Amino acid sequence: MENDDFFTRARYPVASEGARLVRSTRMRRRYWCGPEENTWTLARTAVERALETAPGLRSEIDVVLAVSSTTIPYLYPPEAHRPGNADLSALIIRDVLDREDCIGLDLKSCACAGFVRAVQVMDGLLHDPNHRAGLIVCAEQTSRLAVAESNRSTFGFILGDAAGAVVLRRTDRRDVEGVGHGLLDHTGQLAPAGLDLIRFGDDGRSLVMRGERAGEAIRHAMVSSARELLRRNDLAVGDVDWLLPIQAHLEIIQGLGDELRWPSEKVLWSGDVTGFSGSASIPAALSDYVGRGVVRRGDLILSPAAGAGINGGAALYRY
Repeated sequence: MENDDFFTRARYPVASEGARLVRSTRMRRRYWCGPEENTWTLARTAVERALETAPGLRSEIDVVLAVSSTTIPYLYPPEAHRPGNADLSALIIRDVLDREDCIGLDLKSCACAGFVRAVQVMDGLLHDPNHRAGLIVCAEQTSRLAVAESNRSTFGFILGDAAGAVVLRRTDRRDVEGVGHGLLDHTGQLAPAGLDLIRFGDDGRSLVMRGERAGEAIRHAMVSSARELLRRNDLAVGDVDWLLPIQAHLEIIQGLGDELRWPSEKVLWSGDVTGFSGSASIPAALSDYVGRGVVRRGDLILSPAAGAGINGGAALYRY
């Protein structure tokens, strides 16, 4: 979806600010679903591609966590013929994994921090010796909310659709350190004072984002989480190979890098060509950068995220 196409489709006054928006966000295009695509088709494709890289894991997955703030029953269900169904995890277990012995959970209210929240939950679940591996899939169709006439902010300009999936496998921490990859640490917090800064519009078809106040709250949550993980793991910025945050507004990402004093060449951001897909933006970007050979086996990555709530958190891991 090119910028001109967005301005044509938007049903609220935003085109008059087009030049400013393009300049401040550096947006060139974003990916939006076609008529036959939705969160379910996105999630299914992401899981199938993840399993293609390691087919043997399919039989080991005992837990599925599906994250999607934009799968809302009766408004935007994953299956049009069953509008009361909002559970992507059940569809994945049934139609992709073809299993009847998995736990399925759906996280709906963590918004842009959904991937990090899912990592935290999955880490806890994998401490159960009965769970061998866990699948996390994040799928967001934010384009559903981008052009509604009830929008009162320009946030919709950067929104895109995407899905990403990762598999975490239970292992001994000593083994993780020995082979040089795995989840090392995570943190998170909720700042409910910012509850009204970012939310769904009252009609469920638009987004409310309180401009600079929301941006500052998101940046603060990510900076705080990132610093906590660096401190807790006795790491300096130079010890980490990549900062891979949510692929949000460029000004937020630049502010994050400035506050952390992170070299810009070590920040992975491609939101100008993908759009911002909320919880899906980190795993989708990770897959892209791995596929392009930018991220390599053994790289140490810090991924901070924050969004509505204000939900914030970060994950530290070696690929």
